[in-house]
Amino acid sequence: MPNFRKSTHHIDHHTGRILSKEELDAKHEAALEAKALITWKSPERIFKSRSRKYFTKVALYGLIFVLAAIAFGEFFLVGVIIAVVFVVYVLATVAPQVIEHKITNMGIISGGRAFLWEELDSFWFDRKGDDRLLIVQTELHFPTRLIILLTKVSERTLLDLIEKHLHYHTGPVHTLFDKWAHTLQKRINFD
Repeated sequence: MPNFRKSTHHIDHHTGRILSKEELDAKHEAALEAKALITWKSPERIFKSRSRKYFTKVALYGLIFVLAAIAFGEFFLVGVIIAVVFVVYVLATVAPQVIEHKITNMGIISGGRAFLWEELDSFWFDRKGDDRLLIVQTELHFPTRLIILLTKVSERTLLDLIEKHLHYHTGPVHTLFDKWAHTLQKRINFD
């Protein structure tokens, strides 16, 4: 199980001392300039083109929840439901950008943002449909997980590189929220 504590300070693993914000920023800049051991490009998120039936179901579920919220007098909840339906619509219609990912000797760079090995906890590989994923648990408040799509890069190559720095889980690690979301996805099928 990964370590879910969120540290408020960063410790340099070479010297064992606490890094100041300036030193941490300098380390992130150095990581961005570090030589890449492996590089690949992939979409920033999983994308599946959706049918008209999907959008109709989302709109109907949204309408049912809006009517229920109005019936209970929860008008703030109506705004939240409309916002969620809008986000679902945007994510289903706008194709993701292709971003570059790098593994360096200092950490992982994804989408132009550096994540130092000291900020990362563990990793594993997963599948979602036809997509292969590299999941990295972080020690940051945000993001708590990096979910990186693997295109042409081999899992074995990544395992050999990352396992030197992070703990490897042979199977996916699911929190209670992950299990709940997965169950909900199985029960409510929009396709």
